[in-house]
Amino acid sequence: MYAFRGDQIVTGGGAGSPARRAEVLSGDHADGHPPFWVRWSDTGEETVWTPTAAAEVEHAGPTYPPEYEEHR
Repeated sequence: MYAFRGDQIVTGGGAGSPARRAEVLSGDHADGHPPFWVRWSDTGEETVWTPTAAAEVEHAGPTYPPEYEEHR
């Protein structure tokens, strides 16, 4: 999984737990791999988060930002 600033993470929703949504604020790796600094929409809390198998990314823009594409 990879994500960049502005992408949305959706996780949970299984075994009776509600789904949660978070906006990716930043990441530690230029290639978009976790962990990510996120802001949870339900609480406004900002945390460092590493995805689980149940997580999905909704990309806000191109798969990779232009500055990364230039160096691939």
